[in-house]
Amino acid sequence: MLIGEEPAIVRRFRGSRTLAVSTGVAAIFAAYFIVIWAITSHGYFWPVWPILAFAIVLTAELAGVLLGSPGRAEMAERIETLETTRAGAVVEQDTELRRIERDLHDGAQARLVALGMSLGMAEQKLADDPERAGELLAEARRGAEHALRELRDLARGIHPPVLADRGLEAALASLASTTPLRVELSVDVSPRPQPAVESAAYFVAAESLANAAKHARAKRVEIKIARHGDMIELHVRDDGQGGANPEGSGLRGLRRRVEALDGTLSVISPRGGPTTIRAQLPCE
Repeated sequence: MLIGEEPAIVRRFRGSRTLAVSTGVAAIFAAYFIVIWAITSHGYFWPVWPILAFAIVLTAELAGVLLGSPGRAEMAERIETLETTRAGAVVEQDTELRRIERDLHDGAQARLVALGMSLGMAEQKLADDPERAGELLAEARRGAEHALRELRDLARGIHPPVLADRGLEAALASLASTTPLRVELSVDVSPRPQPAVESAAYFVAAESLANAAKHARAKRVEIKIARHGDMIELHVRDDGQGGANPEGSGLRGLRRRVEALDGTLSVISPRGGPTTIRAQLPCE
């Protein structure tokens, strides 16, 4: 058994594996020297000098541990967690960018191409077939309306303009007005948090609301967002059937978004409901 690999032993040495190993090695050598002294003679106790040297080295190491940054193990673990969540956020961002590119290509871009073709055909028929040209222009107008609607939906999915202009309460009120569910909304985040925190809170609420409508068969959703000191706390609770999978792609993406800002997200969704999603986001 290696002393430095035993967590219980390492914890006794302020979490320092080096100090734990050095102490073990010093103890072994001290015992070895004492045994030699006991076998060879019982005169002058010469092992005191190597033992004193070990003690000085161990004292120096202990001083380094005590004077070092407190909670180094916890800090290292935190750094590792942040690196992991940042990497997850980058992956999530790349996936989101690919989705936006696909939506633009298959949606608005295709409609705009069709719009250009309709306008070209209308231009050709304007002189000899005004009636057909009128039909093509009407078709082009409808295509332009559809393309504009798709672009607005896409922009809303990236970052709703109302969120940037008027904040969380207005953005979530606008979102709630478009859902068939009964939404009880309470927002108190004054002073207004940073845009990244505000955006994360919005998308947690928006995704939770969408899940409640699509999958949970809920009729009522309660959304509460409040600021407590330097933290934003968000609770979304629905009266649906529960059973939400915290590792599903949607919730996993939300967790990455929240953890990338050094926040936390938890999901409680027993079979039969209700589902409660809770997020905490630092805002200073």
